Amino acid sequence: MIYTAIDNFYLTDEELKNSPSRKDGIDEATETILRIYGCDLIQESGILLRLPQAVMATGQVLFHRFYCKKSFARFNVKKVAASCVWLASKLEESPRKARQVLVVFHRMECRRENLPIEHLEVGSQKYHDLKTDLSRTERHILKEMGFVCHVEHPHKFISNYLATLETPPELRQEAWNLANDSLFS
Repeated sequence: MIYTAIDNFYLTDEELKNSPSRKDGIDEATETILRIYGCDLIQESGILLRLPQAVMATGQVLFHRFYCKKSFARFNVKKVAASCVWLASKLEESPRKARQVLVVFHRMECRRENLPIEHLEVGSQKYHDLKTDLSRTERHILKEMGFVCHVEHPHKFISNYLATLETPPELRQEAWNLANDSLFS
């Protein structure tokens, strides 16, 4: 049996306006800030993990899709971002170990919060708790997606269409930049 995943994750304007976060009392501005923050974490961690851009883009799409179904009030942004990176690295066939993802997110958190950078010991209780949270959150994401995590990125379409139209390189670059920026909001 051949299975082809179809990207059919569409929301109505009503669903967008009444997101689970909105129902939990989080206003639109705060939700936007949290979405940008989560995508920034995914982008930065992907760079530190030396992941291809496709992994980061997939992680950001998964992040947005998850929070279209679940509330920011109920799921920690940092944990979801880390799990999205971990899951996306597997989906895009550039897997990273849980330990690698956890160490990077731990260092990023220390830097962002001006805490002393301490080594995350693999045998410590903190590491065990973080790894448990990473796996648990990944399962929540997969469950919410119905285990269909296919992501079709616009980048390849942009490249093909603009090359066919023989557009100038500046326009191609601008279109590429807009496609990248659209992942953050």
